[in-house]
Amino acid sequence: MQGEAHEAGLIEGATFGGLQGWHRRVAGPCSRKLSGAVVALLLAMAPAFAGDVYLIDGSRSEAKFAIRYLLSTMVGRLRDIGGTIDLDSVNPSASSVKFSMRTASVDTGSAELDQALRSAVFLDAAKFPQITFESAVIETTAKTNVYRVIGELTLHGVTKGVVLSVESGGVVLDRDGRARVAFMVRTTLNRKDYGISWNKALDQGALLVGDDIEITVNLEASRQAPMARSK
Repeated sequence: MQGEAHEAGLIEGATFGGLQGWHRRVAGPCSRKLSGAVVALLLAMAPAFAGDVYLIDGSRSEAKFAIRYLLSTMVGRLRDIGGTIDLDSVNPSASSVKFSMRTASVDTGSAELDQALRSAVFLDAAKFPQITFESAVIETTAKTNVYRVIGELTLHGVTKGVVLSVESGGVVLDRDGRARVAFMVRTTLNRKDYGISWNKALDQGALLVGDDIEITVNLEASRQAPMARSK
């Protein structure tokens, strides 16, 4: 209990700056214009070709989270992401996506806060090294290039069904002739649903940390085999 009290103290004392925006684009000409509703995988996938497998590029992907802390908002990132997206543009419901994020890669810009978030009080990175998502159903929506991806999220050793809003960012060919796609994923989770319940009462009944976590995942993935450029 002393260890948890110390780790909780790190949360109380830690300060957090601001959030820097993140946005990346892949250089290179686009050789095809994709028409119709493109499949969405975990991220909603923009057009592809039946049975194409895309590997998530961890160097160009990240998850961002935001949660109330005192009177402000704490923002952090998980940078170690990997997984695959199997796209079927002919039959989008046959597409699938699976990805994971390493909890030890949490980064808030504060070493003390990162240590506390990795501890048993919160993420317990030593016991639960990964957060995983696996899709079950992909549905189109009334919005162009926005999809509803239903699946199971495992966090802190607890698996629950979740719904992700996924926006496709399109597809381009990079300099090596490899197709690349991008997606933005959004959802909101209640941390208590996953057994992360530590908190501290402040004056007048307020609590130190909020329950709802707003999550945005920016994914970029590349097709396994290079595509021939159209002439």
